[in-house]
Amino acid sequence: MPIKWKQGQRFKPAVVLKKIDNIRTLSPDGKASFSGFELEDCLPALQSMLVFPTAAAEVDASGLVWKGLAAVGEHLNPDTFIAAINKELSKRLATKEQTYSLLTSISLDHHDIPAQIHIMETRIRFLSGHYPRIYHRSRDGLLKTHSLPVPPVPPTYCKVSIQVKAKSATSAVNKAIRALDFQRALWCLMGNPQMQMTFGKPSLSAINVVRLGSQHTLHLADGTAATESVWFEPGFIEASIFRFGSPDIIKRNSRWALRQITACPYGDHVVTSLIRYVRALDERDANSAFLALWGALEALTTPNQANYDHTVMRCSFLFKDRTFHTQMLEHLREYRNVYVHTGESSDGARTHCYQLQFLLCQSDLVSHPKRTLLSIT
Repeated sequence: MPIKWKQGQRFKPAVVLKKIDNIRTLSPDGKASFSGFELEDCLPALQSMLVFPTAAAEVDASGLVWKGLAAVGEHLNPDTFIAAINKELSKRLATKEQTYSLLTSISLDHHDIPAQIHIMETRIRFLSGHYPRIYHRSRDGLLKTHSLPVPPVPPTYCKVSIQVKAKSATSAVNKAIRALDFQRALWCLMGNPQMQMTFGKPSLSAINVVRLGSQHTLHLADGTAATESVWFEPGFIEASIFRFGSPDIIKRNSRWALRQITACPYGDHVVTSLIRYVRALDERDANSAFLALWGALEALTTPNQANYDHTVMRCSFLFKDRTFHTQMLEHLREYRNVYVHTGESSDGARTHCYQLQFLLCQSDLVSHPKRTLLSIT
Protein backbone atom coordinates (compact mmCIF):
# COMPACT_ATOMS: atom_id res chain seq x y z
CA MET A 1 0.00 0.00 0.00
CA PRO A 2 1.52 3.37 -0.99
CA ILE A 3 1.69 6.62 0.95
CA LYS A 4 -1.40 8.73 0.25
CA TRP A 5 -2.79 12.17 0.99
CA LYS A 6 -5.39 12.32 3.74
CA GLN A 7 -8.92 12.64 2.42
CA GLY A 8 -11.28 15.52 3.16
CA GLN A 9 -11.27 19.29 2.86
CA ARG A 10 -9.14 20.11 5.90
CA PHE A 11 -5.76 19.65 4.26
CA LYS A 12 -4.62 21.38 1.08
CA PRO A 13 -1.13 20.09 0.26
CA ALA A 14 -0.95 22.20 -2.91
CA VAL A 15 -0.86 25.34 -0.75
CA VAL A 16 2.12 24.12 1.26
CA LEU A 17 3.94 22.77 -1.78
CA LYS A 18 3.51 26.08 -3.57
CA LYS A 19 5.14 27.85 -0.62
CA ILE A 20 8.05 25.41 -0.81
CA ASP A 21 8.33 25.82 -4.57
CA ASN A 22 8.78 29.57 -4.11
CA ILE A 23 11.96 29.01 -2.06
CA ARG A 24 13.25 26.07 -4.12
CA THR A 25 16.04 26.25 -6.69
CA LEU A 26 17.03 23.44 -9.07
CA SER A 27 20.63 23.11 -10.20
CA PRO A 28 21.43 22.03 -13.80
CA ASP A 29 21.91 18.44 -12.60
CA GLY A 30 18.44 18.47 -10.99
CA LYS A 31 19.46 18.83 -7.33
CA ALA A 32 17.17 20.98 -5.20
CA SER A 33 18.23 23.64 -2.69
CA PHE A 34 16.03 25.77 -0.45
CA SER A 35 16.38 29.27 0.98
CA GLY A 36 14.76 30.92 3.98
CA PHE A 37 13.16 29.38 7.04
CA GLU A 38 9.75 28.51 5.57
CA LEU A 39 10.89 24.96 4.89
CA GLU A 40 11.10 24.25 8.64
CA ASP A 41 7.40 25.09 8.93
CA CYS A 42 6.36 23.25 5.80
CA LEU A 43 8.02 19.86 6.34
CA PRO A 44 6.05 18.85 9.46
CA ALA A 45 2.87 20.25 7.88
CA LEU A 46 3.35 17.99 4.86
CA GLN A 47 3.97 15.01 7.13
CA SER A 48 0.66 15.66 8.92
CA MET A 49 -1.18 15.53 5.60
CA LEU A 50 0.06 12.03 4.71
CA VAL A 51 -1.23 8.56 5.49
CA PHE A 52 1.66 6.13 5.87
CA PRO A 53 1.07 2.39 5.31
CA THR A 54 1.82 -0.17 8.00
CA ALA A 55 4.89 -1.25 6.05
CA ALA A 56 6.41 2.19 6.69
CA ALA A 57 6.06 1.95 10.48
CA GLU A 58 9.79 1.35 10.93
CA VAL A 59 10.83 4.06 8.47
CA ASP A 60 11.66 7.59 9.62
CA ALA A 61 8.64 9.55 8.33
CA SER A 62 10.28 12.97 8.53
CA GLY A 63 13.28 11.66 6.60
CA LEU A 64 10.98 10.25 3.94
CA VAL A 65 9.26 13.61 3.50
CA TRP A 66 12.58 15.40 3.11
CA LYS A 67 14.01 12.84 0.68
CA GLY A 68 10.81 12.80 -1.37
CA LEU A 69 10.75 16.58 -1.56
CA ALA A 70 14.41 16.74 -2.62
CA ALA A 71 13.83 14.14 -5.32
CA VAL A 72 11.00 15.96 -7.12
CA GLY A 73 12.05 17.31 -10.51
CA GLU A 74 11.03 20.52 -12.23
CA HIS A 75 7.33 20.50 -11.37
CA LEU A 76 6.45 20.34 -7.67
CA ASN A 77 2.80 19.51 -6.99
CA PRO A 78 0.84 16.95 -4.94
CA ASP A 79 1.08 14.26 -7.63
CA THR A 80 4.83 14.58 -8.27
CA PHE A 81 5.57 14.73 -4.55
CA ILE A 82 3.55 11.58 -3.81
CA ALA A 83 5.31 9.76 -6.65
CA ALA A 84 8.72 10.83 -5.35
CA ILE A 85 8.08 9.92 -1.71
CA ASN A 86 6.70 6.50 -2.64
CA LYS A 87 9.76 5.85 -4.76
CA GLU A 88 11.91 6.71 -1.75
CA LEU A 89 9.79 4.43 0.46
CA SER A 90 10.32 1.55 -1.97
CA LYS A 91 14.08 2.08 -1.73
CA ARG A 92 13.96 2.06 2.05
CA LEU A 93 11.82 -1.09 2.20
CA ALA A 94 14.18 -2.86 -0.21
CA THR A 95 17.11 -2.21 2.13
CA LYS A 96 18.34 -5.33 3.90
CA GLU A 97 18.01 -5.46 7.66
CA GLN A 98 21.14 -5.53 9.76
CA THR A 99 21.79 -6.22 13.41
CA TYR A 100 22.27 -3.31 15.79
CA SER A 101 22.84 -3.04 19.53
CA LEU A 102 21.56 -0.11 21.56
CA LEU A 103 23.43 0.53 24.80
CA THR A 104 21.42 2.21 27.53
CA SER A 105 20.60 1.77 31.23
CA ILE A 106 17.74 1.70 33.73
CA SER A 107 17.28 2.52 37.43
CA LEU A 108 16.95 -1.10 38.62
CA ASP A 109 19.20 -3.52 40.45
CA HIS A 110 20.19 -6.29 38.05
CA HIS A 111 19.62 -8.94 40.75
CA ASP A 112 15.85 -8.30 40.60
CA ILE A 113 15.39 -8.90 36.87
CA PRO A 114 16.23 -11.65 34.35
CA ALA A 115 19.65 -11.67 32.70
CA GLN A 116 17.87 -11.32 29.37
CA ILE A 117 14.41 -11.27 27.82
CA HIS A 118 13.09 -11.57 24.29
CA ILE A 119 10.34 -9.03 23.64
CA MET A 120 8.90 -7.33 20.55
CA GLU A 121 11.50 -8.90 18.24
CA THR A 122 14.43 -7.73 20.37
CA ARG A 123 16.82 -9.40 22.79
CA ILE A 124 17.36 -7.28 25.88
CA ARG A 125 20.29 -8.13 28.14
CA PHE A 126 20.49 -6.71 31.65
CA LEU A 127 24.16 -6.65 32.55
CA SER A 128 25.68 -7.30 35.96
CA GLY A 129 28.62 -4.99 35.30
CA HIS A 130 30.06 -3.05 32.40
CA TYR A 131 29.05 -3.14 28.76
CA PRO A 132 30.82 -5.82 26.69
CA ARG A 133 34.41 -4.86 25.85
CA ILE A 134 33.66 -4.82 22.12
CA TYR A 135 31.68 -1.57 22.56
CA HIS A 136 33.98 0.31 24.93
CA ARG A 137 36.11 2.25 22.44
CA SER A 138 33.28 3.33 20.15
CA ARG A 139 30.89 4.29 22.98
CA ASP A 140 33.56 6.24 24.85
CA GLY A 141 34.53 7.99 21.62
CA LEU A 142 30.95 9.01 20.87
CA LEU A 143 30.34 10.37 24.36
CA LYS A 144 33.60 12.33 24.33
CA THR A 145 32.82 13.81 20.90
CA HIS A 146 29.39 15.08 21.91
CA SER A 147 28.93 17.66 24.63
CA LEU A 148 25.57 16.46 25.91
CA PRO A 149 23.41 18.70 28.14
CA VAL A 150 22.82 15.82 30.59
CA PRO A 151 24.96 14.21 33.28
CA PRO A 152 26.66 10.87 32.56
CA VAL A 153 24.93 7.59 33.31
CA PRO A 154 24.93 7.00 37.08
CA PRO A 155 27.30 4.11 37.88
CA THR A 156 24.61 2.40 39.98
CA TYR A 157 22.21 2.08 37.03
CA CYS A 158 21.84 -1.35 35.45
CA LYS A 159 23.56 -1.42 32.05
CA VAL A 160 21.33 -2.62 29.20
CA SER A 161 22.18 -3.94 25.73
CA ILE A 162 19.30 -4.30 23.26
CA GLN A 163 19.90 -6.32 20.10
CA VAL A 164 17.54 -5.53 17.24
CA LYS A 165 17.30 -6.00 13.48
CA ALA A 166 16.31 -2.95 11.45
CA LYS A 167 16.74 -1.28 8.08
CA SER A 168 18.22 1.93 9.46
CA ALA A 169 19.82 3.35 12.58
CA THR A 170 16.80 5.51 13.38
CA SER A 171 14.47 2.53 13.08
CA ALA A 172 16.77 0.44 15.28
CA VAL A 173 16.74 3.03 18.07
CA ASN A 174 12.96 3.43 17.92
CA LYS A 175 12.36 -0.35 18.01
CA ALA A 176 14.82 -0.89 20.84
CA ILE A 177 13.52 1.91 23.08
CA ARG A 178 9.92 0.92 22.36
CA ALA A 179 10.61 -2.67 23.47
CA LEU A 180 12.39 -1.55 26.64
CA ASP A 181 9.62 0.94 27.42
CA PHE A 182 7.04 -1.84 27.10
CA GLN A 183 8.94 -3.93 29.63
CA ARG A 184 9.39 -0.88 31.86
CA ALA A 185 5.63 -0.34 31.72
CA LEU A 186 4.97 -3.82 33.12
CA TRP A 187 7.49 -3.24 35.91
CA CYS A 188 6.14 0.23 36.71
CA LEU A 189 2.57 -1.06 36.90
CA MET A 190 3.75 -3.42 39.64
CA GLY A 191 6.29 -1.13 41.27
CA ASN A 192 4.97 2.44 41.10
CA PRO A 193 3.40 3.79 44.29
CA GLN A 194 -0.39 3.78 44.37
CA MET A 195 -0.44 7.19 46.04
CA GLN A 196 1.96 9.54 47.79
CA MET A 197 1.24 12.23 50.32
CA THR A 198 3.52 15.26 50.23
CA PHE A 199 3.71 18.09 52.74
CA GLY A 200 5.08 21.51 51.93
CA LYS A 201 6.54 21.84 48.43
CA PRO A 202 5.15 19.42 45.81
CA SER A 203 7.42 16.62 44.62
CA LEU A 204 9.46 17.43 41.51
CA SER A 205 10.38 13.83 40.70
CA ALA A 206 8.74 11.59 38.11
CA ILE A 207 6.31 8.96 39.38
CA ASN A 208 7.94 6.02 37.57
CA VAL A 209 10.32 3.99 39.72
CA VAL A 210 12.03 2.42 36.69
CA ARG A 211 13.52 5.12 34.48
CA LEU A 212 15.96 5.28 31.59
CA GLY A 213 19.55 6.40 31.91
CA SER A 214 20.73 9.67 30.43
CA GLN A 215 22.57 8.50 27.27
CA HIS A 216 22.03 5.90 24.55
CA THR A 217 24.44 4.84 21.80
CA LEU A 218 23.90 2.58 18.79
CA HIS A 219 26.42 0.04 17.51
CA LEU A 220 26.90 -2.47 14.73
CA ALA A 221 27.51 -6.17 15.31
CA ASP A 222 31.29 -5.66 15.35
CA GLY A 223 31.00 -3.06 18.12
CA THR A 224 31.69 0.01 15.99
CA ALA A 225 29.36 3.01 16.14
CA ALA A 226 26.41 2.64 13.78
CA THR A 227 26.10 6.42 13.50
CA GLU A 228 27.78 9.52 14.84
CA SER A 229 24.58 10.42 16.70
CA VAL A 230 24.04 10.00 20.42
CA TRP A 231 20.56 9.90 21.93
CA PHE A 232 19.84 11.33 25.37
CA GLU A 233 17.02 12.06 27.84
CA PRO A 234 16.60 15.89 27.90
CA GLY A 235 15.00 16.14 31.34
CA PHE A 236 17.13 13.49 32.99
CA ILE A 237 17.47 13.56 36.79
CA GLU A 238 19.11 10.66 38.57
CA ALA A 239 16.62 8.29 40.20
CA SER A 240 17.22 6.07 43.19
CA ILE A 241 17.88 2.45 42.31
CA PHE A 242 14.59 0.63 42.78
CA ARG A 243 14.42 -2.80 44.43
CA PHE A 244 11.37 -5.03 44.12
CA GLY A 245 10.14 -6.54 47.37
CA SER A 246 9.45 -9.92 45.75
CA PRO A 247 11.60 -10.20 42.57
CA ASP A 248 10.53 -13.78 41.79
CA ILE A 249 6.87 -12.80 41.79
CA ILE A 250 7.63 -9.78 39.60
CA LYS A 251 9.49 -11.97 37.07
CA ARG A 252 6.67 -14.52 37.01
CA ASN A 253 3.95 -11.89 36.65
CA SER A 254 5.87 -10.09 33.88
CA ARG A 255 6.19 -13.31 31.85
CA TRP A 256 2.52 -14.11 32.38
CA ALA A 257 1.37 -10.62 31.38
CA LEU A 258 3.53 -10.70 28.26
CA ARG A 259 2.05 -14.05 27.18
CA GLN A 260 -1.49 -12.83 27.76
CA ILE A 261 -1.03 -9.54 25.94
CA THR A 262 0.65 -11.34 23.01
CA ALA A 263 -2.34 -13.71 22.74
CA CYS A 264 -4.88 -10.91 23.03
CA PRO A 265 -6.59 -9.96 19.72
CA TYR A 266 -6.11 -6.31 20.67
CA GLY A 267 -2.58 -6.82 21.92
CA ASP A 268 -1.08 -4.09 19.72
CA HIS A 269 -3.45 -1.52 21.22
CA VAL A 270 -2.62 -2.66 24.75
CA VAL A 271 1.12 -2.43 24.04
CA THR A 272 0.76 1.07 22.59
CA SER A 273 -1.29 2.22 25.58
CA LEU A 274 1.22 0.79 28.07
CA ILE A 275 4.14 2.45 26.31
CA ARG A 276 2.31 5.77 26.40
CA TYR A 277 1.58 5.14 30.08
CA VAL A 278 5.21 4.63 31.05
CA ARG A 279 6.42 7.56 28.98
CA ALA A 280 3.76 9.79 30.52
CA LEU A 281 4.90 9.05 34.06
CA ASP A 282 8.54 9.72 33.12
CA GLU A 283 7.48 13.38 33.06
CA ARG A 284 8.47 15.45 36.07
CA ASP A 285 5.72 18.03 35.51
CA ALA A 286 2.56 16.43 36.91
CA ASN A 287 0.21 18.41 34.67
CA SER A 288 2.02 17.31 31.51
CA ALA A 289 2.18 13.76 32.83
CA PHE A 290 -1.57 13.76 33.43
CA LEU A 291 -2.39 14.86 29.88
CA ALA A 292 -0.13 12.21 28.40
CA LEU A 293 -1.59 9.57 30.74
CA TRP A 294 -5.13 10.49 29.73
CA GLY A 295 -3.98 10.00 26.14
CA ALA A 296 -2.80 6.49 27.04
CA LEU A 297 -6.29 5.66 28.31
CA GLU A 298 -7.87 7.15 25.19
CA ALA A 299 -5.56 5.10 22.96
CA LEU A 300 -7.09 1.95 24.41
CA THR A 301 -10.72 2.94 24.89
CA THR A 302 -11.31 5.06 21.78
CA PRO A 303 -8.47 4.44 19.31
CA ASN A 304 -8.14 6.90 16.42
CA GLN A 305 -10.73 9.24 17.91
CA ALA A 306 -11.34 11.35 21.00
CA ASN A 307 -14.71 10.33 22.42
CA TYR A 308 -14.61 11.11 26.12
CA ASP A 309 -18.10 9.72 26.77
CA HIS A 310 -16.96 6.35 25.46
CA THR A 311 -13.73 6.54 27.46
CA VAL A 312 -15.68 7.05 30.69
CA MET A 313 -18.30 4.42 29.84
CA ARG A 314 -15.89 1.71 28.71
CA CYS A 315 -13.50 2.17 31.60
CA SER A 316 -16.11 2.35 34.35
CA PHE A 317 -17.86 -0.74 32.94
CA LEU A 318 -15.03 -2.94 34.22
CA PHE A 319 -15.54 -2.02 37.88
CA LYS A 320 -18.08 -3.53 40.24
CA ASP A 321 -18.91 -0.12 41.66
CA ARG A 322 -19.52 1.35 38.23
CA THR A 323 -21.37 4.44 39.46
CA PHE A 324 -18.54 5.52 41.76
CA HIS A 325 -15.80 5.00 39.17
CA THR A 326 -17.86 6.87 36.60
CA GLN A 327 -17.75 9.87 38.93
CA MET A 328 -13.97 9.49 39.36
CA LEU A 329 -13.52 9.43 35.59
CA GLU A 330 -15.81 12.42 35.10
CA HIS A 331 -13.75 14.32 37.68
CA LEU A 332 -10.52 13.50 35.84
CA ARG A 333 -12.09 14.32 32.50
CA GLU A 334 -13.18 17.70 33.84
CA TYR A 335 -9.67 18.48 35.06
CA ARG A 336 -8.25 17.48 31.68
CA ASN A 337 -10.64 19.83 29.87
CA VAL A 338 -10.02 22.76 32.21
CA TYR A 339 -6.25 22.43 31.90
CA VAL A 340 -6.30 22.08 28.10
CA HIS A 341 -8.68 24.97 27.46
CA THR A 342 -7.58 27.45 30.10
CA GLY A 343 -4.04 26.38 30.99
CA GLU A 344 -5.08 26.43 34.63
CA SER A 345 -2.90 23.88 36.40
CA SER A 346 -3.60 22.27 39.75
CA ASP A 347 -1.49 21.56 42.80
CA GLY A 348 -3.35 18.25 42.89
CA ALA A 349 -2.18 17.17 39.43
CA ARG A 350 0.12 14.55 40.92
CA THR A 351 -2.79 13.03 42.83
CA HIS A 352 -4.80 13.02 39.60
CA CYS A 353 -1.96 11.06 37.96
CA TYR A 354 -2.14 8.41 40.68
CA GLN A 355 -5.91 8.19 40.27
CA LEU A 356 -5.59 7.78 36.52
CA GLN A 357 -2.80 5.22 36.91
CA PHE A 358 -5.08 3.19 39.17
CA LEU A 359 -7.89 3.27 36.64
CA LEU A 360 -5.55 2.27 33.84
CA CYS A 361 -3.82 -0.61 35.60
CA GLN A 362 -6.85 -1.89 37.54
CA SER A 363 -9.20 -1.94 34.56
CA ASP A 364 -8.25 -5.55 33.77
CA LEU A 365 -5.67 -4.31 31.26
CA VAL A 366 -2.96 -6.49 32.74
CA SER A 367 -4.83 -8.88 35.03
CA HIS A 368 -7.27 -9.90 32.28
CA PRO A 369 -5.98 -8.46 29.00
CA LYS A 370 -8.39 -10.53 26.90
CA ARG A 371 -11.17 -8.40 28.37
CA THR A 372 -9.73 -5.19 27.00
CA LEU A 373 -11.78 -2.03 26.91
CA LEU A 374 -11.93 -2.27 23.14
CA SER A 375 -14.12 -5.36 23.35
CA ILE A 376 -16.96 -3.41 24.92
CA THR A 377 -19.65 -2.10 22.57
